[in-house]
Amino acid sequence: MPDFPAFSRGSLDSPSLAPELAPLRETALEKVMLSRTIAMMPVIEAEAWRSHDAQEDWLLWRGRLAAARLNHMPLDITPGELIVGTPDFGPARPEDRRRIEEAGETLALIPPFPGGDSGHFHPDFEKLFIVGIGGIREEIAERLSAARDAEKKTFYQACCIAMEGFAAFVRNVSQACARLPNFGETAGMVERLSHAPPRSFHEALQLLYLTIVALWFGEDHGLTAPGRIDQTLRRFYEADLAAGGLSVEQAFDLICCLFIQCNRITGPALALSVMVGGRDRRGRDATNDLTYLCLAARTATRLAYPTVGLAWHEGTPGELSRYACRMLSTGIGDPAFFNDQLIMQGLRDQGVSVEDSCNYMNSTCVEIKVVGASNMWVTAPYFNCPQALLEVMDRIATNGASQPATFPDFKDLVKERLAETVAAEAGKLDAIWRQRENTGCFPLASCLVNDCLDRGRDFDRGGARYNWVENSFVGLANLTDSLVAVKRLVYDSRELSIAGLRDILARDFQGHEALRARIRGRFPCYGTDNEEADRIAVEMAEFLEQTTGQNTVGPHAYVPGFFCWIKHEELGSATGALPDGRRAGFPLSDGAGAAQGREKEGPTASLLSTTKWNHKRALGGLVQNVKFAKSTFRSEEDLAGLRHLIETFLRRGGFEIQVNVVDAETLREAQARPEAYQDLIVRVAGYSDYFVRLSRNMQEEVIQRTEHGMA
Repeated sequence: MPDFPAFSRGSLDSPSLAPELAPLRETALEKVMLSRTIAMMPVIEAEAWRSHDAQEDWLLWRGRLAAARLNHMPLDITPGELIVGTPDFGPARPEDRRRIEEAGETLALIPPFPGGDSGHFHPDFEKLFIVGIGGIREEIAERLSAARDAEKKTFYQACCIAMEGFAAFVRNVSQACARLPNFGETAGMVERLSHAPPRSFHEALQLLYLTIVALWFGEDHGLTAPGRIDQTLRRFYEADLAAGGLSVEQAFDLICCLFIQCNRITGPALALSVMVGGRDRRGRDATNDLTYLCLAARTATRLAYPTVGLAWHEGTPGELSRYACRMLSTGIGDPAFFNDQLIMQGLRDQGVSVEDSCNYMNSTCVEIKVVGASNMWVTAPYFNCPQALLEVMDRIATNGASQPATFPDFKDLVKERLAETVAAEAGKLDAIWRQRENTGCFPLASCLVNDCLDRGRDFDRGGARYNWVENSFVGLANLTDSLVAVKRLVYDSRELSIAGLRDILARDFQGHEALRARIRGRFPCYGTDNEEADRIAVEMAEFLEQTTGQNTVGPHAYVPGFFCWIKHEELGSATGALPDGRRAGFPLSDGAGAAQGREKEGPTASLLSTTKWNHKRALGGLVQNVKFAKSTFRSEEDLAGLRHLIETFLRRGGFEIQVNVVDAETLREAQARPEAYQDLIVRVAGYSDYFVRLSRNMQEEVIQRTEHGMA
């Protein structure tokens, strides 16, 4: 079992940021995404299109566009940076605005991008670190020379153009550094990376960041993530440490700088992820020094991005689990615990090889993708589960449909409506998937994802090894508790008809407060280990998984998920009152667990409810949120209780669990004095964000979650 790495700046339990990085952190915390870089993208696209030949293959145009963006990206090199290459996120200049206006007419001529996910991206950093930019360019040139098929030749030509743009971007970063004092050594390092593979831990981290920026802003792969850096960077770290060219503290500072830079390129209410732990391709535990240093860097930077997830399995060292729980007790919100065994099994069920199934990432929140080998669209789309129930009630109450004779018949109508909605969206997504083959395409991504170069096919034309689409169902708990209420009020006691209950909901329970109080206080609800409610939740969750998989999008069965990012607030704001007592406009439940404030039997009962159904299919992501008061964790015994709770959830087949440790009083104070709580981070629903930047409705949703103790 790996020991804690020797660490002198504070301690791993309470690490401190290097003084020279503190100003950079403040810049990241205070930044506003006005973004000259993003504003200039239409100008670059229009200028590239003006030189477009009508006979030119679409792939070549896409390669030229990526190269043009990368070659003209404005840069911002800031004093104190250990990792460079951040785009200029200042406001557009007056001359920029004129060019943006002039670009409009040309942009109208370009076929629009069809849609679908192109971000949440994970390139093959391992290969890039071995061969470098130059090695990939050489491979493409060799394949182009050997190609006999016209389509493959065109593909490799597009890849050549895109990779030249990548190399030009890296050279531009080097030249920008060379023009500044104290960046001469950095300039030389970056210039070398434009054509050669990294030789050191610092160089590998630098190339990783340049690749993230190139994919994100050069080809629209937003939220390209650092990924499993405790594995991809391990050989560089250990070699440098052994040779005396790197100390643990220096490695920590570099990781901290990478994390700060990630915050500078990530806009509000987004997410970026690092995954640590888990197992390697031989099934061995992968924990090492970098696992701990990534977690410590998250604590020291105390910024929203990236979140750090821990891939937990039975062989995860106890010391790592204990350290993770101590970290959670500080209120940082990280790490989230992912069920390594369950996720690997779920991936294998979808046709992923044993070797690849261990190399997965949470795709920024909790959606799962295979690293470096996949074209997978996530959160496509978010489905509002309880809205289907309201639509069925409306058909009965206002559109003349008969009230079903039995509760199972009513449930069947809700299922039918959900199935219709899922099938309709699957059909739309399938059409978009196929259109992407014509007016999508990503030559740069194709150079960095297996098996595009081997197959001679673009990322959007079946080149990636794994291709599928993942959705996400929102409000499972609201749907469950609403069905319980319909069962009790309409079919058991017969005190209301569907039409009568729908009328009460239309009034948002005005004049029926006693009924609402009875529903919320006396009816069974999901998340309390209640058999009646949980039986309905299991039935509906399994149905949603099955009905998803019965549809095909692109080349693969549609894949389900159960998490909501911020969509529970957005969808909830447009959803009327529900039979479960939720008022109109309030956010829907925040994950796969209980609705806010209804975990009345404590956290263990809530986790028992959630794990009564199989999470293995839910590769689109599944979140269990748990909230504890700040005063809960006062002793090692308290921390052991937290660890036991988390590991119980995982051993029972839970997909992912995340913990907020913050009391309502602190959150109320942050509402009143936001200027004093600018870096207060909370777990929302699959991702972390600054509490004071959330909408008021979302803040209230977080506050109203049940606040547990460890008793």
